[in-house]
Amino acid sequence: MRRAAIVAACALLACASVFTGAQAQQRETIAFESRQKGKPVQVTAEITWPANAGVGPVPAMVIHHGSGGVGEREARYVRELVPMGLATVVIDSFKPRGITSTVLDQSAVTGPDFNLDALAALKALAANPRIDRRRIGIMGFSKGGTSALMASHEQLVLAAGATAGGPRYALHVPFYPSCSAQYYQPRTTGAPIHQLLGGADTYVGFEPCQTYGEALRTAGATIQTKIFPGAMHGFDYGPPYSNPRGENYSKCVNQQQPDTSWIARDSGIMTYGPGGKPIPDAIAKAMAACRTLGVSGGANDAAAKQSMEDLKGYVRRHLLGG
Repeated sequence: MRRAAIVAACALLACASVFTGAQAQQRETIAFESRQKGKPVQVTAEITWPANAGVGPVPAMVIHHGSGGVGEREARYVRELVPMGLATVVIDSFKPRGITSTVLDQSAVTGPDFNLDALAALKALAANPRIDRRRIGIMGFSKGGTSALMASHEQLVLAAGATAGGPRYALHVPFYPSCSAQYYQPRTTGAPIHQLLGGADTYVGFEPCQTYGEALRTAGATIQTKIFPGAMHGFDYGPPYSNPRGENYSKCVNQQQPDTSWIARDSGIMTYGPGGKPIPDAIAKAMAACRTLGVSGGANDAAAKQSMEDLKGYVRRHLLGG
């Protein structure tokens, strides 16, 4: 990413004061360069500053939405985290691309582009003097949960243009991510990862991330996986929903091999050759074999309450220092 783009990433686009009771909160919109299917795009994010902003650099939490876009779920976490002294940074990966949802077509914004948004946001925030670059965390939901997890992978951080001594996220909290891409002996940045999964999740499932979490731990990652029994996809917020046309990839797991090729776990189809070269016909065949239609989810009150408490505990431990 060009230096000019990094500088532009920190440019102020809009600033306003909003009031919650007697407390004023400053909000600021930033933009940073990412990609949309190979072409440059300016992605935006809204920062909500805590009351102590300006006294010194503050820790921050990046919040990355899921397939339904930015909504009340993200606002809920802003309301809870900002009073703790964090700046919250809500990425909008859809609006700048002219997308409102990827539920029916997950390729509208690809997983790699979504992941790149999370890493590009980190670069922008690390260059902001109002933010403590050593204490930036990331959390996300579903598609955004996947980016929160993948941002821990050192090879992806370097591929996004980061230097060996450059900024890294200090905390990763993926809520019900997809673990459809599983790297061989993955090396993480070393930052703590806390996966929060639903035991009754039929949208992405929980077994792939549970299994991959063990592989990450074996490879040296600091990772904990918590599964909420009986909790569906989206267990932290929202009414029950069901969409029979939604793309479901819960049975699609692609695993990297020692020679860097990739093989679909269930069908055994090689989707990428050695060196990561895609095999288009094979990818399409593998996807046709594992993809189904029909997605559902909804909040689980107990899991919603406990996961919020857990999140705040991770924040206190890893971003607030106590």
